[in-house]
Amino acid sequence: MSADKITYCLERLTDYRDFERLCSALLAGAGYPGIDPLGGTGDGGRDAVMRTPTDGLGFVFAYTVREDWRTKLKRDCSRLRAMQHQFDVLVFVCTVSLSAAEKDWAQSMVADEFGWRLDLFDLERLRVRLVGPQRHLVSRHPSIFTPSFFPQRGGEVVLESRDLLIIDHVDDDHALATWLARRLTLAGFSTWCRGTAPLVGENADASIRLLLETRAQQYIPILSPAGLSDELLRERCVVAGSTLDLVTPCSAGLVRGTRLPSRLSDLTTAEFGESWMTGLRGVLARLSTRGIEPSLDAARGRSIALGDYLPVRVTVATPEPVFANVFPLELPDVMFIVEVRAEPSAEQLIEWRQLWPCAKVTSHRFASFLPPPDHIKLDGRGQLLWKEVPEKDGRRTRDIAKELARRSLECVCVSKGLRFCANRKVYYYPERERGEWVQPIRHIDGRNTTVQLTGERTKGWGDRASTFAYQLAPLFSVQADYAGNWTVVVSVYIRVTTLEGALFEGKEIGRRRKVVSKGWWNNKWLPRLLGIVQGLETEVGCVRFGEGSSAVIMQTAPLMWECPVGLDIVALSGGYDLGEELAEYRSRDDEGDETTSDVSTVEEGN
Repeated sequence: MSADKITYCLERLTDYRDFERLCSALLAGAGYPGIDPLGGTGDGGRDAVMRTPTDGLGFVFAYTVREDWRTKLKRDCSRLRAMQHQFDVLVFVCTVSLSAAEKDWAQSMVADEFGWRLDLFDLERLRVRLVGPQRHLVSRHPSIFTPSFFPQRGGEVVLESRDLLIIDHVDDDHALATWLARRLTLAGFSTWCRGTAPLVGENADASIRLLLETRAQQYIPILSPAGLSDELLRERCVVAGSTLDLVTPCSAGLVRGTRLPSRLSDLTTAEFGESWMTGLRGVLARLSTRGIEPSLDAARGRSIALGDYLPVRVTVATPEPVFANVFPLELPDVMFIVEVRAEPSAEQLIEWRQLWPCAKVTSHRFASFLPPPDHIKLDGRGQLLWKEVPEKDGRRTRDIAKELARRSLECVCVSKGLRFCANRKVYYYPERERGEWVQPIRHIDGRNTTVQLTGERTKGWGDRASTFAYQLAPLFSVQADYAGNWTVVVSVYIRVTTLEGALFEGKEIGRRRKVVSKGWWNNKWLPRLLGIVQGLETEVGCVRFGEGSSAVIMQTAPLMWECPVGLDIVALSGGYDLGEELAEYRSRDDEGDETTSDVSTVEEGN
């Protein structure tokens, strides 16, 4: 383990989205106050940008957690040049400790090959900032700086960092204290409030005293009749009052002449008794005279700091449609129950189900929504209104209906040319004689387009390059709600084989799927889902098996809801690049010495 805890945590960080936020916040206070974080799939190789208003210099920022920082630096530079971004300085942040020679090489390489100036932040430079002028950032990123190394009290890391306005109160003053905390936060101050802090399992008095010793920039007690009657609050006021200019007392409902704790008796209080706004103005005036400025100003470059204190907002007040991989289903009311003369073998049963979807109830009794073919010899047959009968021969009729619906859809798969993989128990889209299976689809917005359901990918490069094939397959899961509405959940299964058709086994299945589905986010999965479903259509808009009242019918339009709020794609996509690096590292961990040219951030189950 590294002797330095900050170094240890940076070398082993797992929250890459938070690392990106940490870098932007650190750089905002390290000479780049106008930094504008970007991130996402359309950032053109840039994690953030900045342009100075005085000299017009352009800056581009790139962050990485990879050990092969040289490769990442060269690749980022090449991509930035290919995208024709106009800037003068590249600020590159990595979590590797670099030697002087390595730094010199990086500076020369960027200047000679690309014509830019490089400002390099390596692991040691990050550490120096985090133990010095920006040590408060450690407490704002607990997902990186492990709480077991950096003990917390009341949700705050107890490192020496005078950056918090500590608002202390008793339960009776909860409303005023939380209102004051929110208003001070909106004004740009970093606050801690007893009424909103996570103190479960802690001694509240001990935690507040520890925060007073290590984190308090200003102590703001709410002094009310209930507060002054609390012995522990009075003691904390005395302790804080022993430090010059640390306390800003707030009066709420006190009668004139009320005796205050000895250390506060000579101090003028901010009066909240008649008006909370009057009291707030008094507190803000006190902070101003003490030279305590908001750490979160309104400038664009400082807006990144707000994300360190308040959660990232990932929704927008704009309605948007939400689609599910769930499709409406209609089932017949009548179920046929037949007795066969001889119990079929496993091979015979597979052959039957190619054309006649049936469910085994007992060794000689089968259920189906369709009458059996003529070649099956029967001893008897009957019909059952299965929705009215909860159980048949020990099996729930709802479960029998689910199996029959699934097998009916599998019969459609057979009729549409899908092949059965006995090893994986799935029907998959095969390659056609004329090439890959390219399926025409009607997209959700009405466009007519196509999607590829089979193809080839290459794993690795150079001598290790390995080309393989993939085929998509539908997995059906039939379900019903308590109101009797039936639906089918359709999942996309990725079947991977060698070019000769041999299946991969073990961990190699997941590795190959990662290569196939690299970059398949929602906008890529949806058309593939529509493709495998619409490829089974027996008529426009539905998949039908059977005729008349005996038909099983699945609609091919997925269920859709209108959500009153939408997702902020820019905010959500901010972690794409670093998330891709995480996936690459996970893949490397799985493969040992083997590497891949493409690694997916999306996986499907076996």
